[in-house]
Amino acid sequence: MANSFGSNPWVIDTASAALLCATDIKVNHFEFAGYASQGNQCLVQDRFGKTIWAAFGAADLEEVRSGKVGEVYGLSVSTLQGAGVLRVYFD
Repeated sequence: MANSFGSNPWVIDTASAALLCATDIKVNHFEFAGYASQGNQCLVQDRFGKTIWAAFGAADLEEVRSGKVGEVYGLSVSTLQGAGVLRVYFD
């Protein structure tokens, strides 16, 4: 699968230092799912390199969900381990 930006949620399966979105967006929440083992990491940053959300895989391999996020100033996913995917739900 490739990154999918055609609907809500966005589904990101490839980590990259490149910005996936350079404009400001209003994010409802993030979900990290489909990872391989406890401790796999997902790291989301804004366009300034500030960490917006860091998630670690759970022992039961269930999805890890953020709380309400709000306004985000650009978006990049620098770390996505264990063949996991990041789902970005936005308003």
